[in-house]
Amino acid sequence: MLKNRNTPYQIPAKESLSVAPNFEISKVWQFIDCNISGFPSYYQSIKGSDKENGISETLIYYFFHCLSEQLGGFPPYYFGKNPTQSQSEKETDVGVFLIESNKPITLIEFEAKRLSKASNNKEYVCGKRGGIERFKRQDHASHLSVCGMLGYVQNSHAEHWVNKINRWIHELSDINTDATIRWSKDEILTRAASFPNVEKYSSSHQRLSLKAIFLWRYFIEL
Repeated sequence: MLKNRNTPYQIPAKESLSVAPNFEISKVWQFIDCNISGFPSYYQSIKGSDKENGISETLIYYFFHCLSEQLGGFPPYYFGKNPTQSQSEKETDVGVFLIESNKPITLIEFEAKRLSKASNNKEYVCGKRGGIERFKRQDHASHLSVCGMLGYVQNSHAEHWVNKINRWIHELSDINTDATIRWSKDEILTRAASFPNVEKYSSSHQRLSLKAIFLWRYFIEL
């Protein structure tokens, strides 16, 4: 099923992934951009779980096969579930790890959220399980400056949810009374690219004591 995918992505040689961190990370983002639009049809074809964890596991499995087929052997990095955090007990949903590293340190981490009638959709932004909030509070990816979020769109469409998310960020910037976190209108999502069945956005967010974290966002129509 995946063998017939036609992508311009070229996986770098293993040795290149141990030399220039910015280069290796850019290759991961390139790989995601070139392959993520094929995930919705793959997901529908196998009738996967409609729960957040199940979708993330299916996406990891899909990326694994894309990497293996495009490389023709062992990929230089891999996608894994729930990477642990050095300063927090709150795990992200998906991590990207370098295979030849001495220990499992992530290159990129993703927080995933369902967007549907049955979900607490505002948790994409804030709250106890708030996706953006966890990055801002350094509960997630405190050793990284560029990460991502995955929006599993199960109701309506990506633009609908982006408008809601940006409205929630605006509201927080106006009415937030929590002195331990700061919200700004500058943190709203901006469109970056459009792929079949996937919309890509970006945003930058202030953190408690670290430099701002930049997030690439993929809204996947499922």
